[in-house]
Amino acid sequence: MYGIPLMAISVKVLVMKTSDISLIEASEIDSEQLANISKRAFETDAEYGLPKNIQGPPGYDSPSFYTKILRFMNSFCIMFNDEIVGGIMVNIKDKHGVIERIFVDPNHMRKGIGSVAIRQVLEKYPEVVLWNLGTPEWNLRTQPFYEKLGFNQIGWEHSEEKFRGRWYEKRIGTESILTPIGTLKDGMRNLLIEGEIVEKSQPRMVRSKRTREALTVSNAGLTDNTGRVVLVLWGDQIKLLKIGGKIRVEEGYTTSYNGILQLNIGYGRLITLN
Repeated sequence: MYGIPLMAISVKVLVMKTSDISLIEASEIDSEQLANISKRAFETDAEYGLPKNIQGPPGYDSPSFYTKILRFMNSFCIMFNDEIVGGIMVNIKDKHGVIERIFVDPNHMRKGIGSVAIRQVLEKYPEVVLWNLGTPEWNLRTQPFYEKLGFNQIGWEHSEEKFRGRWYEKRIGTESILTPIGTLKDGMRNLLIEGEIVEKSQPRMVRSKRTREALTVSNAGLTDNTGRVVLVLWGDQIKLLKIGGKIRVEEGYTTSYNGILQLNIGYGRLITLN
């Protein structure tokens, strides 16, 4: 929904009391302070590979963005004793959770606050069996941080035009929440699907019904061991996917066109798997 969730945190951990760190639900009155901390936190990415022509994630320095995000995600202030020192935003869909954004005040980095905050979020949602999060390919400090927390990179996220995002996951238990392609029906939402691209049509030009903008679209055949479905691809997505490549669609949905079932990505995520 908001592109690759950039993470502004530190990998070096100092000894501290975890009992001093807690999460409280964020409200509109916290938006200005969260935006201020977020701005200063993400600006430290300049020390860890941030390209000169890239800024922080969408709305990273905007109080109105953090007010808006309260309507779509579970948002928390990270507290160190009684002080707000960061924020963490998560998107929960049944048993699937995505840590969309986390940041810690630069004055409180290198104290293990980010690690404790992520562990506390996981504990808040015991029903979630699959957690995901992402970080830009250029960010040099996040990979070892996530791996220490038990996250493994499974592929790449492509919502940003100028760089790829590493896509990580952490499984809790052995339950699979993937939807088998063979069970898809028209009108399904919030789908988590993996499969292999077995064919792809030549791109064609269409015109948006809403904006009348010229768009490029292609259909791909996506299969798993239960069936096949038509995957609708738009714009840059067409070039990303190769025949034989394995992908994941997160928060996809199905429609029917001329009686043919289609899987759509929409505002979901397209992940190319390793």
